[in-house]
Amino acid sequence: MHRFFSAEQIGDTLLEAFKGVMTAPNTYFAAMPEARDYRDSLMLLCIYLAIPALVIGILSGVIGTIIILPASLLFGAIGTWMWAIYLGWAARRFCSSELSTVDAFQISAYSSAPLVFSWIPVIGMIAWMSNLYLNWQGLVSHARISAGAALLIILAAFFIMALSFAVLAAVLIYATAHYGVQFPDPAIWF
Repeated sequence: MHRFFSAEQIGDTLLEAFKGVMTAPNTYFAAMPEARDYRDSLMLLCIYLAIPALVIGILSGVIGTIIILPASLLFGAIGTWMWAIYLGWAARRFCSSELSTVDAFQISAYSSAPLVFSWIPVIGMIAWMSNLYLNWQGLVSHARISAGAALLIILAAFFIMALSFAVLAAVLIYATAHYGVQFPDPAIWF
């Protein structure tokens, strides 16, 4: 029997949720109940995001903690919510799934468990890849989407993002070469 995270019982459910999603993601996501609201998932996501932010902040000093922690929580929550909107839309549009944005956010929040290790230089990249794998596993096991369709949903998002970065880089290179645009030296920002 799996125990899922509850904001009312953080001490009793946090480690159980972390252990469940990290050791047996297939059965854990399959047994996951439908999300009622964002509260539990958002709290779990904030805990997962706060751990590496606090470690990085402590390593960089008090000012670093004051800046990094709120920025990490804000951008992490907004980014996860936007990712959940995309996952829910793609699942409904292309896979005839009934995955709601709230359920997609729940999958994304639980899938963020490996990110507690994202502050470790090489392990951080593995943690991000594990996050994507767990998102895929959540789509397959919880939303009942085929493995291939779930993979295409995740890869399509990264293709669009990579294409956007390539276009932005091309525009910046073009502007620099043709219009003499000079960007400020980052060394003088602080």
